[in-house]
Amino acid sequence: MSMSPNVEAALTRLRTLREAHFTVVLPLMQKGHKYKLDIHAMAVVDRSLALLRGFCDLVATRNMIAAAPLLRCQLDNGLRFFASTLVQNPHDLADAILKGTPVRKIKDRHGKLMQDGYLVEQLTAHVPWAKSLYDQASGYVHFSEQHIINTIGIPDEEGMAQIAITGYDGGVWTDQKYFEAIEAFEYSTRLVLELVEMWAQTRSEPQLQEA
Repeated sequence: MSMSPNVEAALTRLRTLREAHFTVVLPLMQKGHKYKLDIHAMAVVDRSLALLRGFCDLVATRNMIAAAPLLRCQLDNGLRFFASTLVQNPHDLADAILKGTPVRKIKDRHGKLMQDGYLVEQLTAHVPWAKSLYDQASGYVHFSEQHIINTIGIPDEEGMAQIAITGYDGGVWTDQKYFEAIEAFEYSTRLVLELVEMWAQTRSEPQLQEA
């Protein structure tokens, strides 16, 4: 089952972000991971790379039901690393996470627990699309109407629908929806890379760390 040239091109473009992961993390590895946040950053980049590969492979085989939750995971990557910008000491945050403390139980510099809703709210102030993407992607993590629609399609005017159990994407996944999902994953991936790149720049300039 082939996809349209536009969708194929979008998927190819997304795959090219693989090299960008090595580019952003290389400065952290070359200069030695002397900060606890370095380890945190490298783990985020490694997870992002794995999610990117999985998402692309699943979309290519028309398995968006399995691919869509990975979009939510990639956004989670960005949210969790963004949390390091909200605390007084990001290295303490990295250490707490390494020891098994969930981010939702850690407070930011204003004493607010960094639960998902709060992180999304804070991130959306800088990245306007974060909230809508978070809400949409979350619908594919837990069983929801999205999964039912994928199986039965959209009922006609008489309320009739044709059920298809195939393990592949239903007819509701048009080329436009594929394109939008791929684009959303690209945005989320670039967000992760930009946040890590910001940290790499900050760690190399002492005055920025003091700020």
